[in-house]
Amino acid sequence: MSKFNKNNIITEQRAAVIEELKQLENNDIVRRYLELKKENDILYNKELKLYSSIKKEEYDECRHILVYSKIDHDRLEGRTYRCCGCIKCGLDTSVLDEESDYLTHTQKIMYDYLRKNHLNYLNGIKTDILCDINLATSIYSKIKEAHPNIDDKTALKYFEIALDNIRNIEVNNERKISRAKRLSLNPKFQRWNGRDICNG
Repeated sequence: MSKFNKNNIITEQRAAVIEELKQLENNDIVRRYLELKKENDILYNKELKLYSSIKKEEYDECRHILVYSKIDHDRLEGRTYRCCGCIKCGLDTSVLDEESDYLTHTQKIMYDYLRKNHLNYLNGIKTDILCDINLATSIYSKIKEAHPNIDDKTALKYFEIALDNIRNIEVNNERKISRAKRLSLNPKFQRWNGRDICNG
């Protein structure tokens, strides 16, 4: 079959689909569905914009407690690159190492924020702790849940104790899955040790 004939067939099929769509648009239920879908899209975009504004405000107001979220070693240059993340608000400089096209919506907010406010990011308590940022923020949120009015220095001590317990008490895979669920992490989460997040 020639390309010309194929094109004619496709054109006819599209015309039939368009005609059917026109008929459906006259149906009250379908019309209401399309109206709601349009309204939902508008509300969703407003929600995304508001969420972005809330996160940026949260990053601005947070007095960060920083851990190393990633450490890379460049053997050729003999350099070590460290990324920092905040256990309180989750802001993490490791997003700057990623292609922006592949980031989640939350990561894109973080990426844009850090590109504009990188110098302000380092305010707060700096530690030498190496920890996956998801694990770190999950532990911190559990501490805040139990002690809502805790100050940063005490929270950091509790965080270090909790992290040491996680890293020093050996448990089987079933217990690790249970632990991940309790911390609201993905049950397949495996980055319990600092070395688990080091590249190289």
